Amino acid sequence: MSEFHLGWFLGSGITIQGWNEPDYPSQYDWTKPDIFRDTAKDLEDACFDLLILEDTSAVPYTYEGKMDFYLQHAAMTPKFDPVMVAPYITEATNSLGLAVTMTSTFYPPWLLARSMATMDHYSDGRIAWNVVTATSDAAAQNYGYDKQIEHDLRYDMADEYIDVCNALWDAWEPDAVKMDGENGVFIDPSKVKAVNFEGDHYKVRGPLNVPRGPQGRPVIVAPGGSPRGRKFSGRNAEVVLAQAHGVADMKKYREDVRAHAIEFGRDPDSMKVLFAISPVVVDSKEEAEEYKAGFGELRKKRLKHSLAAMSFLSGIDFSKFDLDEPVGEIKTNGMQTMLQMFARYGPQATLREIMTDPESSGFGAMVGTPDMIASQMEEAMQEIGGDGFLVSGHFKPSFVKKITEGLVPTLQKRGLMRKEYGHKTLRENLMAF
Repeated sequence: MSEFHLGWFLGSGITIQGWNEPDYPSQYDWTKPDIFRDTAKDLEDACFDLLILEDTSAVPYTYEGKMDFYLQHAAMTPKFDPVMVAPYITEATNSLGLAVTMTSTFYPPWLLARSMATMDHYSDGRIAWNVVTATSDAAAQNYGYDKQIEHDLRYDMADEYIDVCNALWDAWEPDAVKMDGENGVFIDPSKVKAVNFEGDHYKVRGPLNVPRGPQGRPVIVAPGGSPRGRKFSGRNAEVVLAQAHGVADMKKYREDVRAHAIEFGRDPDSMKVLFAISPVVVDSKEEAEEYKAGFGELRKKRLKHSLAAMSFLSGIDFSKFDLDEPVGEIKTNGMQTMLQMFARYGPQATLREIMTDPESSGFGAMVGTPDMIASQMEEAMQEIGGDGFLVSGHFKPSFVKKITEGLVPTLQKRGLMRKEYGHKTLRENLMAF
């Protein structure tokens, strides 16, 4: 078995890391970037490929029709801007890649392309853009819309948005900057061109006033749970942030996205499909069994938190549902991955059954010793033929340490994970194997 890639998906975003949970890192001031900077150093020491910073653009109000639950429990809010924390992380590291989430639906393309090009320079070619189309009406309303744009149209717009950004990044040729003092030429004008892009959704003159970055273009990261999202990833993504219920689903997902890449004339090996996992590392098999036995009760305690999060992402107020009545058919203009979860259980399943099922997280919720979890990861990659994983979880030092000092050395000993960075830029490290 060859090496696979390992990244970290900070799905909670730049927020309080595990407030009111066991091992909450109270030694850190949550309004400062220190915990993100320190943890990034730990991930780099462990040779992670990249860190992905999630983001959302609203204080949610869907659950119970008000903001109260979210504010009271620090659920999905507050959140600081990941673009602002990125410089602290890149300054503290030398090789770790960093993917910043910015939405294509609301940011002007020129603004986003300029920010990404700047960060690519300042990070020496370690920056990536996690492309999201946003899901909630609350976010749309913060940008002046009455409600969120229709799901598939958002992806049509995002395809064109990528084309705009690529044109802006390519407007400067690699050798445009001469800095020729003898002849008085700083930039060769013949190597910088206006873009004059005009499509169905965007119109941009260009060029950027930032020269071409070390990577040329930042690495493109994209999630994609829906059929349209998978097509988008196949067309554009170099890293696919994937979620699937089990190994069979993971294999099918990867084959589907790679098939889309081929449809668009891309080499499917130029795209890495990384599956989100939340491993719980323990010291013994007995401790693993004990944890698994209590997992259902833990989900019951966190039921309202799960319902509130799902309400925001879907736009459906699940507080109005009878927990013990069949859910029936669910439709949403929000996150489509949720629909797949409901489909697995069928229309007769109740909300309580779905949300408290200890098996609902599927493969992603691995519990075991480092050797046990490493074996599961290795066997999964052998079956999937895949590219790697994204650890998902809060930046709680105790949790991070069990991954970086427990699981990672075991993976490295088995030859499954890199022991050093072989290249300077993120794209080169991602495409090394």
